[in-house]
Amino acid sequence: MIYLIYAVLICIILFFVFKFLNKFKVPKLNSLVMVTGGVKCGKSTLSVHMAISTYKSNCRKTKIKNFFRKLFKKPLLEMPLLYSNVPLAIKYVPITRDMLLRKVRFVYGSVVYIQEASLMADSQLIKDKELNNQLLLFFKLFGHESKGGTCILDTQCISDVHYSLKRSLSEYFYVHHLVKWIPFFLVAYVVEDRYSDDGTIITTETKDTEDNLKRVIIPKRTWKYFDCYSYSVLTDDLKVNTNIVNNNLQTKDLKAYKIVSFRDEFNVEKERIVNEKENN
Repeated sequence: MIYLIYAVLICIILFFVFKFLNKFKVPKLNSLVMVTGGVKCGKSTLSVHMAISTYKSNCRKTKIKNFFRKLFKKPLLEMPLLYSNVPLAIKYVPITRDMLLRKVRFVYGSVVYIQEASLMADSQLIKDKELNNQLLLFFKLFGHESKGGTCILDTQCISDVHYSLKRSLSEYFYVHHLVKWIPFFLVAYVVEDRYSDDGTIITTETKDTEDNLKRVIIPKRTWKYFDCYSYSVLTDDLKVNTNIVNNNLQTKDLKAYKIVSFRDEFNVEKERIVNEKENN
């Protein structure tokens, strides 16, 4: 009887352990990985975490292989490197145009990280046929060129990246949000979904998006490896606008007499109304 009770308890414990672990996800990475999500939702955090952990894992595997290859007097494999288009607080190789155009190759088994992929090549960059073909070959053949390497990219919207990338993707990770209050760890709420550029694969959600989210645990030390505001250097030295309008609850006129737009036809009429109001 006592063994039956133990067996039942073990089954109950295993059931709850399985239910708990089912809420967490270990991202399974192919040669080409896309991470997308809203502005500052944590997509770069997840991308950098996957890039560095994959790089370290590839290095360990290569060292083990080289150990045995050395014993059997076979040529040693190249030690993988980490490539990135943004600075990282770890040994890395800056990405250049020549790498993307396949004029020079990556070390076999390496990891390539491209932050804000649409800034590298967006959907409107289609007039240069030679460039289009080179980028298509880069993404289509990356797994062959790198011989076991991984290319991880992130962007806010897949539709904004170059078609050569979109036509090479079959799935992507969507980051919904990032939980930051847990000591030592971050939790990214992620959905892994299939993707097709022609729309032949359509995912229909019958439940709330949050019901499909899986949790990915990320060490907080990941934040030490990169600057989440790295591109702020492009505007840090600009003049700061501090033109405050001091309205209050007693203000009677809260009409917007001007549309801030790059279309002049939107502004002319509104500015005339403002001038008439000020003259009166």
